[in-house]
Amino acid sequence: MEESRKHISWFGIALIIFGTAILLQRLHVIRVGFEQILWSMLMLVGILGVVRGFSRDRRGKIFWGTVWFLVGLFFLLRSIDTIEFRAHMFPPAMFLIVGIAFLMTYLNNLRDWYILIPAFILTAIGGAFILADFGYLSQWEVWEAVRMYWPVALIFLGAGLIMRRKMRMPSNPPTA
Repeated sequence: MEESRKHISWFGIALIIFGTAILLQRLHVIRVGFEQILWSMLMLVGILGVVRGFSRDRRGKIFWGTVWFLVGLFFLLRSIDTIEFRAHMFPPAMFLIVGIAFLMTYLNNLRDWYILIPAFILTAIGGAFILADFGYLSQWEVWEAVRMYWPVALIFLGAGLIMRRKMRMPSNPPTA
């Protein structure tokens, strides 16, 4: 019975904040657009998911909370024109976002080193494409590198799965 009192509806709190922000905007108390409120709320929901995931040791909440937070941040920055993000930058940003989400999952349990494999692969791919879009790398060289070396990702993922399996197996199996 006490546990039901401790449970807070974060979605309910998010709706209250969202509704309050829209009302204050319509009453001309604050000057923000609907998109900015929406993306800020997505960031809030994401960060709450990450905090709950770390406090309860839940990988899924950490992963998806990080994804929602960073997607909200991407679109918030795009909506307030802080950084020039064009629509074609979303796929490379998603590679980067998912890579960072894997990294956050790894930070929850440092023994799960195999999670670093997709984290580094996705972060590197997304980062390379974003750097190419900003003109720091050649777009064609990045595409050529991805086309040529994508099987390396399969090799690393396979090796990670094998090593993960070996680490979970007991060293001395019980005898009957």
